[in-house]
Amino acid sequence: MKKRQIIGFIGTGIMGTGMVHNLLLNEYDVNILAHKNRAPIDRLVSSGAKELYSLKDIARQSDIVILCLPNSETVKVVLTKIISDLENDTLLIDCTTNSVEAVNQFQARAVSGGIRYAEAPLTGGQLQAETAALGAIVGCAREDFEEIKTVLGPCCQTIERFGDIGSGAKAKLISNFLALGTATLVVEAMKAARDCEVDWEKFYKLASQGSGHSMSLDRIAPKAINGEYDSYVFSIANTLKDLSYIRDIFEAEQDYGKMAQLLFDIYQQSNSEGNGEQFLSSRLKPRDL
Repeated sequence: MKKRQIIGFIGTGIMGTGMVHNLLLNEYDVNILAHKNRAPIDRLVSSGAKELYSLKDIARQSDIVILCLPNSETVKVVLTKIISDLENDTLLIDCTTNSVEAVNQFQARAVSGGIRYAEAPLTGGQLQAETAALGAIVGCAREDFEEIKTVLGPCCQTIERFGDIGSGAKAKLISNFLALGTATLVVEAMKAARDCEVDWEKFYKLASQGSGHSMSLDRIAPKAINGEYDSYVFSIANTLKDLSYIRDIFEAEQDYGKMAQLLFDIYQQSNSEGNGEQFLSSRLKPRDL
């Protein structure tokens, strides 16, 4: 029986922790990078992951490398540090939400180093990561897709190839435009209801029965009714980052470009007020809290 390849996983955050856990459940050997935030590292090591202490060790001791990082700037730093230590023809799967410009740069850098680069940004959140219900939006060489499906299979419910490098980032950013736009509209509708003295519980019940019903409404409204504003686990800083990438690919004069700019302005203002690390749904919090 052919031995499974060793996976090096860089980025054991909200999404990455669940992904590594599911890879381990499927009997993969997984190398993870040491981090000062010990809780996820200790959990994964106790489940069978191997903790390594440098990017060089991850690169040299892994057959496949998966990145799940906060932004394109971080990917650039990591890629620069590991590229020379990866074996020729190593598959590097980047699950980060990147800008389109960035993934094209990463692809060029990988090719120059003899590495196969694939983008696979994800749909879903922490719950989906834990329950192996993520979606992977893949941009890659056609001949690499089956291997990518095999590797990401333990983590994902759906894995789709959208085309070559760049197509995944475009599809992911447009998906996030829809998701973040919907979540923002839920927050603003509930703020309007409060300002107009419309009972939230009754509003939610009625909205759930109409075409305004959405997963975002179900995630945000019930907790907000109970005075909890942490239900949409996506930070304002990350929202702003994604919207900046979205603006880059949208035509400013088109209606969707104008909507993206409006959303960007909302979160830029919130971020400038020092709320970057709070969740998107925290914008529902009364000002006196």
